[in-house]
Amino acid sequence: MSMKRMTSLIITALLMFSMLGTASAALPEYGEEWQNAPEKIPSVSFTDLPATHWAYKYIAEMVNRKVIDGYPDHKFRPENTITRAEFAKIMVTASGIQPNKVNYSSFSDIPATNWASPFTEAVKDYMSGYRTANGQYIFNPSAPALREDITVALVKLKGYDMSRLPDQSTIQAMFKDYNGISESAKNYVAIAVENGLISGFPDETFRPQATVTRAEATVMLWRAYQYGSDNKEVGGGNPSTTSPTLPATKPDPSGTGSSPPTELQQPSQAEKFTVETLVGGSDAGDVDGPVRMAKINQIDSMVVDKDNNVYFLDSQKMKIRKFNNSNGTVETYKTIDKDFNWDYKDADGQTKHFDYKSLTPMKLAYNNANNKLYLAAKVSARSIIYDITSGVSVATYDLNHEEAWFYDFITFPDSRSVLYGVTGTHESHVYEGQLNQTQVERVASSTDYSTIDLSDYYGYAPVAGAFATSNNLYVFGRSKMYSMQLFPVKVDKVSEYEDIRFDSVAANNGKLYMTNAGTVYEMGTGGNMITFVDESNLKYKDGTPIKKMKQLSFDNNGNVIFYDDDSKSIRRINL
Repeated sequence: MSMKRMTSLIITALLMFSMLGTASAALPEYGEEWQNAPEKIPSVSFTDLPATHWAYKYIAEMVNRKVIDGYPDHKFRPENTITRAEFAKIMVTASGIQPNKVNYSSFSDIPATNWASPFTEAVKDYMSGYRTANGQYIFNPSAPALREDITVALVKLKGYDMSRLPDQSTIQAMFKDYNGISESAKNYVAIAVENGLISGFPDETFRPQATVTRAEATVMLWRAYQYGSDNKEVGGGNPSTTSPTLPATKPDPSGTGSSPPTELQQPSQAEKFTVETLVGGSDAGDVDGPVRMAKINQIDSMVVDKDNNVYFLDSQKMKIRKFNNSNGTVETYKTIDKDFNWDYKDADGQTKHFDYKSLTPMKLAYNNANNKLYLAAKVSARSIIYDITSGVSVATYDLNHEEAWFYDFITFPDSRSVLYGVTGTHESHVYEGQLNQTQVERVASSTDYSTIDLSDYYGYAPVAGAFATSNNLYVFGRSKMYSMQLFPVKVDKVSEYEDIRFDSVAANNGKLYMTNAGTVYEMGTGGNMITFVDESNLKYKDGTPIKKMKQLSFDNNGNVIFYDDDSKSIRRINL
């Protein structure tokens, strides 16, 4: 076997599926040999693709299925580097995603009239774009598709559960070039290794920034959707009991695999989303009862639980109210009274009394992992987080630092622990603790080496949001996006948008969302921002245009829930 063929064989062996296809499957060996090659080999005739070529079987089947084709001069050019636009097209045709030609483009470097537009629009949730220094969002269609690009895309396409992320120490130990993997791609690479999608090279490298040839990309996609008992529906869903069938599509007239499609029709308009009022909307008030009668005074914090009940805090009235989704009523859930008193006994046996009358309620938080509701408060600038799911009890606290002027965010890596950020006087701090009535520890601060700074000159609380995984925290606040590794502690400022001011920020399903007037933006872990909902595409069932979204959240159907202070109402964008 020639060295070139051996190298190519090792490269394409990146995408190996274990037959078990579960998280408990054994990790792949470096350079693992292929299995389950196509049994029936249709014949193809390319002058530069002999039947002895290492990828011939896979290419022949993919060409026969009209997923990819050759060139007019009867060559396939298997060793040519594949571009991001070309990979987007064959990924769409291989996986069965429906390309949609639209009258707009999410990327400034791909006009809506460009041949690649339907395919790049179809894969924008799987292949990340890039934010330039001047704020434009680009796809880089002619740039080579990199190995980490394809790994991320295939993990997303396979629908693996990203809410339970693996320990990155596995790939850190496995690959010598671990630090060369983009921070936003590491969790996806870890998932890919865990599920047998990639195996790396015999020299213990992953080579994340290496380019991929047309032959390699063809094989990767064939294996991802033809074999493996862990096959899933495109974009998520339940495991499939049979291997998905690659769709047959009309071949490109040029034979290049990258020409303008002729069968797609342009829709008459972009998709519209309806907006409706759930609670309130008449005038300010503090009235419980059916939604037709209920009134809202103000909302300082709001969360939605797994049953789509909405809890909202009125700090002025010292109460937490609940919109009961099951019966369409509003009720007072908790009044902040003597139940919030807390007697703390220190190491010397001295008791310190914290009285509810000196307590300032500040932020609600909901933990999906344990289905519990929490209230973060401050007493003399010290932070206390209460569990208010049924009764009232202290979940965790910090009595060492007088810094809790504002709570920036609260998030939960799992059912037992919490991470939260506070803004003090021109300073930002991040704390981590267990939800078992023990004191938290400060893990990052704008005043020490692990810098994370969301504050501004005046010390006001930024509009901020965050989500956490087992060993990472992703935060956006006051125009800055941070990625924080919890152990060992490492903070990276991923991106910054100095000229944009947002009304609210929230996290949902591993992404961050920001609002400005009636538009919602989406940001992944790489810091790239795209438009999620354009205000020009909103239709109002309640007749009231959105001026500002505050207290952003999401229900379990993926709909946007927000507080509209102008109309004193809780409203929903139906997605």
